[in-house]
Amino acid sequence: MSKTLYYIGAGASYGMRDEDKKIIEGIPVVAEIPEQFDLFRNFIATAAIPKDGELIFQNTYRTSASNIDSARRDMLYDIDQLITGIQEHATIDTYARKLYLTGKKREFQKLKSVLCAFFVWTQLQYKPDGRYDTFLANVLEEGSLELPNEISIISWNYDSQIETAYKAYNPNKRLPLFEKNIQGLWPQITNKGRIIKINGSATFEDKSTLRYIEADAENMPAALQMIEFYHDSQIDTSGIGLDFNTHLSFAWENSVNDEKIKETLTNTTEDTEVVVVIGYSFPFFNRVTDRYIFSKMPKLKKVYVQDINPDAVIQAIHAVLPSDRKIAVEPIKACGQFYLPAEL
Repeated sequence: MSKTLYYIGAGASYGMRDEDKKIIEGIPVVAEIPEQFDLFRNFIATAAIPKDGELIFQNTYRTSASNIDSARRDMLYDIDQLITGIQEHATIDTYARKLYLTGKKREFQKLKSVLCAFFVWTQLQYKPDGRYDTFLANVLEEGSLELPNEISIISWNYDSQIETAYKAYNPNKRLPLFEKNIQGLWPQITNKGRIIKINGSATFEDKSTLRYIEADAENMPAALQMIEFYHDSQIDTSGIGLDFNTHLSFAWENSVNDEKIKETLTNTTEDTEVVVVIGYSFPFFNRVTDRYIFSKMPKLKKVYVQDINPDAVIQAIHAVLPSDRKIAVEPIKACGQFYLPAEL
């Protein structure tokens, strides 16, 4: 469907740093994760919990202060386990993959829940990468405020940067979003541009997104909401009509929606002629998925690689591009804004 496809990774959400290399906007990268996890842990550990009484959670049910205090102890233990795992492995994704391959299902699910809480926290702490706002201002259709059908986005990120940026344009609507852990009916495929999140989203359910947490802060402070979201993700809450399973689903995980996401990918990429890669390094353990996606682009002619070090990415991308035809690859070193190719 879309002739131009944006293919984005963590570098697309890097944002800005000050002269002391402190985050001003965006999401922490691999080198910043250990320090940011320590800050996140402290945020949870030092949150004030009322000595007695009840708190109202998301206008849905009441929970006692003692229950939250107990849930915090469990959450802090799991955060400490993940911090240890981060220290012993190259990346969080590497650690997650190891737990998955070795059949440690309980630890793997806890890792995903901690990650969701961490990414919710980071996006409460830091503004979204400003490049998303500029990109949307350039490409959204006037009136409908939708992506035109000639532009779609495939994202390897599990942050909510682009969704947050879009709220400034239309707070009552969402861009078409497809991910493997969608609860309920699969969204209708229209002729508008769409976002496909290969790893899903680091949220528990819709009400764990930033605007709901901020809106409910009077009833329950953000830190306590995160503790409750985390606690509920570890138990069966179907009896009260809620599902707090995470929306995070790594590309290499099996899912009941595997075929649906493949069909959506094929529908999106079958007319793609130009790909703009932003901040994605094509790591080896994503190679099967990357090859599948690029194999579904029979009309692909050109790839732009926007990165501060495009040569390394270009070397990696040749391992996933179809070998039956020549596809031009052009580096773009300027990263101040998302690249808008001449073909648009």
